[in-house]
Amino acid sequence: MKDTDFRLDGLEPADEQTAAVYDCTWMHDYQTISQHDAGDRSFIVAFNPVATWDVPNMPNIVSFDVVRDSRQATFSMHSFEHATFAFAQNWLVNRGCPPDALAPIADVPKPADELTVRVEDRIRNSGERLEVVERQVIDGDDTEGWSIAVDRQDKDLPVRLFLESLNPDQYTYTVREGAFADFAAAGEWLEERFTPLPEAPEYRLEAEALRTSAALSRTAALPLAPSPVTTSAATPVSPAQSPGRSL
Repeated sequence: MKDTDFRLDGLEPADEQTAAVYDCTWMHDYQTISQHDAGDRSFIVAFNPVATWDVPNMPNIVSFDVVRDSRQATFSMHSFEHATFAFAQNWLVNRGCPPDALAPIADVPKPADELTVRVEDRIRNSGERLEVVERQVIDGDDTEGWSIAVDRQDKDLPVRLFLESLNPDQYTYTVREGAFADFAAAGEWLEERFTPLPEAPEYRLEAEALRTSAALSRTAALPLAPSPVTTSAATPVSPAQSPGRSL
């Protein structure tokens, strides 16, 4: 990964909030994972390789929204820390970045399967529906991380566990979403893992919809059976009704 260039030469912070964010940013050697530039505005997802050196489990992925004003020679900067790439994308999408513009530009592990792509797409496009409340980052030799979030639109299973597993040998990873009634149930599963991760209802409904769609497609593709030919039986003509014969 290359070092992140915020393109701030000759610019000064536009306000105190930006100055505080910048003071915390310039001290770190961020490495760019993904970046989308729209004129004087940059949406950046970066990796902080030293995030966990002093305090274990500190988020090591950061989203940056940088707006430059060349006329005023100033810039504004907002940032937020995350444990996973998809939630970093979500934060930037919520601030106006096109969802499809944040693909990784660095050499990072790839999704291992289609379900991982679907789960990350759900996170990325969830708006403010999911609120992360606890997380475990992947750092160093770790191969697993997770984020626990509250789904504001689900009253029955509002606690969602997003479990990320890294496969270093294949240079791939998987992400799965589990659904729980409360935080105690999610924490118990993380500790014990006596059962498979409880599948979120969104994926069951999606799978059922896909099966129904496939069945309808197969039915529509079947050749139509020929319509039976109806032949009317000839009505016998009595001698008395025979043409040309008179009574």
